[in-house]
Amino acid sequence: MYCKTCGNQIDLDSVFCSFCGTKQSEINKPNSTNFERFEYTETKPLNVNLSFGRPNQQMSGKEEKIYKQSKHDTDYKKDTDSIFLGVLILLISIGIAFVGNSQFDNSDSLNQFRSFTYIGSLIIRILAVVLVTKVANRQNRETFGWGVFAFFLPSLALIIIGLQKKIFLKVEVDESKSNEENSQLLCEKSIYLLNDKKYNESIRFAEAAIKLDTNNKLAKDTLTNIRLEIPFDQIFNRTEQIVCRKTKDDKILTIISKNYQTIGAKVFIEDKVAPDGEYEYLKDNRKVIVKDGKIENVIS
Repeated sequence: MYCKTCGNQIDLDSVFCSFCGTKQSEINKPNSTNFERFEYTETKPLNVNLSFGRPNQQMSGKEEKIYKQSKHDTDYKKDTDSIFLGVLILLISIGIAFVGNSQFDNSDSLNQFRSFTYIGSLIIRILAVVLVTKVANRQNRETFGWGVFAFFLPSLALIIIGLQKKIFLKVEVDESKSNEENSQLLCEKSIYLLNDKKYNESIRFAEAAIKLDTNNKLAKDTLTNIRLEIPFDQIFNRTEQIVCRKTKDDKILTIISKNYQTIGAKVFIEDKVAPDGEYEYLKDNRKVIVKDGKIENVIS
C-alpha cells in the first residue's frame, strides 16, 4: 500500500509511514494487542519516487534513476537577520554620504573622519563577506561569487541573499552503477551533509539510499544518527516529525510528534512502544515521563 500523506510505498501492516511518520488507517494495524510496530518498509529498488509528495510511479528500467524533485526547499525561512543588517548598513552609508565638507572646521578633522570611515567600511565589508558566504552555503549556493559581491556591495548583498530561497541538492545516481553502489554513494553524501549540520538534506539522501537498497544498514544507521542530532526546529515542516534521542542508559527513543509538540508525542524503543517510566536524555540532562507510549511530562 501507499502512505496516505507522502505517497511512498509501505508494508500492508504498517501503523506509521517510515518516511514521513504519518499514522495510517486503523484497518492496517497489525494483529497484536501488546505493541505497535514502527519499522522501515521494504520497497522495490526501482520503484522509487524522490519527490516526497506524490504516489510512486512505475519505473521503466534502470535508466529511470534520475528523479524529479522540487528545486527549492519550501520550508526554508528567509534570513531576516541578513536583511536587517543590510538595510542598516545601507542607511548608515546614506547618512555618511550626506555629511559634507562643511560639517568640519578644518582639514584635519575631515581627514580623521575619512580615516575612520575607511577603516569602518573595510571591517563592514569583511563581516559582510563572512555572513553572506555563510548564508549562501546554507542555501547550497556558490559562495565565491557571493563573497565578491558582498565585498564590493555589502548592503545589497546582505539584503538579496537574505531574500533568496534555499536550493535543494539534487539526489542523483549513476546509471552505470548498480542500485547497491548508488545507495552507498548517496549514503556517503548523507554522512557528509550530517557532518556539515545540513540535517534536512542529509535525511533526503539517507532516505534515497534506503529506497535504492533496503539492506543498506549504514544508511539506516545514518538516518537514526541524523534524528539523534537534529533539533526539533530544524526538521521538515510536516504534520508529524520524527526525531531520536539517546538516553543515559543507552536506549534510543524514537519520538513522533505533531506540530513540534513534545507533550503527547509517541515514543518507541526498538520498534516497540516505549514502556511507562522516566527516561533521561544523554546530552541535555532533561527527563521525559512516558505513559501509555506517549510523553506525559518533561523535566528540565
